[in-house]
Amino acid sequence: MDQEVVTGAQPKKKFSERATITAKKRIRNDTFGSYSDEENGKFFQSVKDETNSTYRLQVEAVKKDFKGRERECWRAYSVKTGKPVDSIRSAKPYRLALAWAATVGTYLHEKNKIKLKANLPRIAGKRGDHSRHRCGNDWCCNPGHIVVGSRADNEVDKHYHYFLNHRNPDVRAKFIEAFPDLMEKQSVW
Repeated sequence: MDQEVVTGAQPKKKFSERATITAKKRIRNDTFGSYSDEENGKFFQSVKDETNSTYRLQVEAVKKDFKGRERECWRAYSVKTGKPVDSIRSAKPYRLALAWAATVGTYLHEKNKIKLKANLPRIAGKRGDHSRHRCGNDWCCNPGHIVVGSRADNEVDKHYHYFLNHRNPDVRAKFIEAFPDLMEKQSVW
């Protein structure tokens, strides 16, 4: 009489069997995408002008760029709780800031505004380009601190910002002193 030994473990599926499982398509449920860039820009303008009843901007940090100029980092806050927010219209605040800079804002020269507006669709998808924070603060929504770039550029930025935002001021100072040309080339501070 043959007896079957049951171990309780299921046999592993072969790679080819696992690969045939279809991935579910991501369904976006954010409200950001249901508005045009102009509408998102006008919404951010109301936040910037402090006429929005839900959100406000506050200067959270001031950093010196690679030319020694002071740059303000803006952070979005909830009017109701007074706490920082991670999303506005279900998107990162810097996405709205870019839409604002490309459409209704007077922040950029017209040539740069046209270029940014053309690049906005490139950062809409999960596999598209990235919004690179030149200041190293991922919460910053100052459009002057954000540029559209590749994932590789974004990864390089992270290495620079490790030293530029180091908790030890001596490490920061030594890095800035040693690599000003590289900081300018990468356009980070």
